[in-house]
Amino acid sequence: MPFHTLSTLSFDAMTYQAQAYVLLSLGLVSTACLPGHTAQVQTKPLPGLPEPIARHPSRIFVQLPEADHFDSQCLAYEGYQTLCFVGVREALAESLASLLWPSYRQVKLRERGDQLEPGDYLLQVELNLDALPPDASRAGWSAAAKGRWRVVRDGLPVDGQSLSTRSRGDFAYGSGLGQAAGEVVDAVAAHIANIVVRVPEPATLPPVLLPPVVAKDTFETTDPKLAADAGALRKPLDKPLVDQAPEKSGKGKSDTAPARAKSDKVKAP
Repeated sequence: MPFHTLSTLSFDAMTYQAQAYVLLSLGLVSTACLPGHTAQVQTKPLPGLPEPIARHPSRIFVQLPEADHFDSQCLAYEGYQTLCFVGVREALAESLASLLWPSYRQVKLRERGDQLEPGDYLLQVELNLDALPPDASRAGWSAAAKGRWRVVRDGLPVDGQSLSTRSRGDFAYGSGLGQAAGEVVDAVAAHIANIVVRVPEPATLPPVLLPPVVAKDTFETTDPKLAADAGALRKPLDKPLVDQAPEKSGKGKSDTAPARAKSDKVKAP
């Protein structure tokens, strides 16, 4: 049975309160990370969310539980060394920000002292990681995540859910589970963002009036070769690109033949 540090979210007060739980596993063990394995959470760049998404003129603040023990969550199994997932808060914040910014004017991790303005959105997320041993469906260890989230505007809840997910089960117990943790963090961030970017915008956005732009059909470049090529394209053609000479045939003559003959007589000595 694993033990780990948990954080609970007080939705009524709209603030997070970190609560350390000390569980027994063959004795009293501290929730602080003991010497053992360190699994750095390894997220990956996520593609943008598909359209349509709502365009919000307001900001959105992402509020996560305050990080304990240098942003780490630790657990242990009987017979195994302690395993600490490191960088959980930072990884989740970065994944959410990368997905939310096209929909909101500004995406910011809420820190102490940040004040919300009327119309700002507040996204509260709580996420706890775990390591699960092999089972009938997975040959190796996997990372799991459980949590809940909600988005609030002007003190009123807009949407929220409880959620859980589990990574692939082909990792060894230890630092390699950092990649598995990245999978579940990205999955949770993508799920939440896919809903939050589609929250209807109640305010009607006024049209943005911009001055007219005068454009000319021109091309300027500092590259001499490109400038020469552009000049050749703009220069009018004095003669056809292909000199179509008349076919050599005994029947008929080309209209250009007399002109050429006259030219030859002028040049002859």
